[in-house]
Amino acid sequence: MASLTEARRLRGIDLSLIRKVIQAAPPDAINLALGELGFPLPPALRQKALELLQEATPVYTPNAGLPSLREAIAGSYQGSDPDRVCVCNGVEEALFVSLLALLDPRDTLAIPDPDYPAYSAIGKMLECNIIRLPFESDLSSVDWELWSRLLKSGVKALVLSHPGNPGGFVFSPEEAQRLASICNSAGITLIVDEIYARLVFQGTVPSFRERVDRLFILGGLSKSHCLSGWRIGWVLAPAELASAVVKARQYVSTCSNWLSQQLAVFALSPAGLASADEVLSQLKACRKLALATLATPAPDLLAPDATPYLMLRVGDDDLRICQDLAGKGVICVPGSAFGQRSQGWLRLNYALPQDKLKTALDILNNELYLH
Repeated sequence: MASLTEARRLRGIDLSLIRKVIQAAPPDAINLALGELGFPLPPALRQKALELLQEATPVYTPNAGLPSLREAIAGSYQGSDPDRVCVCNGVEEALFVSLLALLDPRDTLAIPDPDYPAYSAIGKMLECNIIRLPFESDLSSVDWELWSRLLKSGVKALVLSHPGNPGGFVFSPEEAQRLASICNSAGITLIVDEIYARLVFQGTVPSFRERVDRLFILGGLSKSHCLSGWRIGWVLAPAELASAVVKARQYVSTCSNWLSQQLAVFALSPAGLASADEVLSQLKACRKLALATLATPAPDLLAPDATPYLMLRVGDDDLRICQDLAGKGVICVPGSAFGQRSQGWLRLNYALPQDKLKTALDILNNELYLH
């Protein structure tokens, strides 16, 4: 009998380096690696969830989500059509069903380097050709002539996080328009992951709406409301592909959790958005502590005005340094998990209780800078 082997589409795809580092770390290590905020669920959201569970029994919902939630999401995009919204189990599923609805095998998908590693993994599962658009070595600048040349080489879609993960990059309005013009002239569909859009400390995040002809917007509540475990994300799809996204979503996981969707309606209300403001205030305090505590020289520290992350430049062997730090009680992510351009950096998530954060930062100082 022939042995079983995994499908070709999964060969060469492994668990992300982020998960590998976490799994190999001691169980009591302080985790600065996960992409979630380590704060308690805001009290108003906790209370609302309890009330909802007492009022009704969770049941299946429409594949695209509760009508009330789709309306609330559409309203957050200044009057978009609720029929273009599909609620998903987090942004990663939203990305998967969007790419499944849009791309055929051998289509070319462009992804910045660095960016969230799931983008390239999902593209490979769908048997697409992947090209990377490199940021400059500062992780904050774009060579527009290079990007334009690469994007005009037969790319069907471009997916990116904005604000960016890991480096917190945010396009200026002029840069957003420049990228939009490239996509429009080349007939490229832009898929923008806006999961960090509410975690901004100063300035604003330019929208690609009204700029890009073919646009998917992905969003969710995991970061802004500390609702990562509730798994609510969404797609705002082009009208022509909205039904295809819902069709793909039906056969991936049917629908999202009823209680999570009901809570999400509240989270997008004025009272729920007040909870998001509380989360942002906690994050700002942690950022202030991190910047005041780290002993790193300024050129080795990237402190963006968005996301819960700092980037530290540590040298080429970032994985070995992460492994050493895990043995000392702190889990970080090697920049090489996100692409070649961020090799030699560490991504630090400072969104956790300040006593734990201070302990972790002191260990980092001792291990990286003070000997």
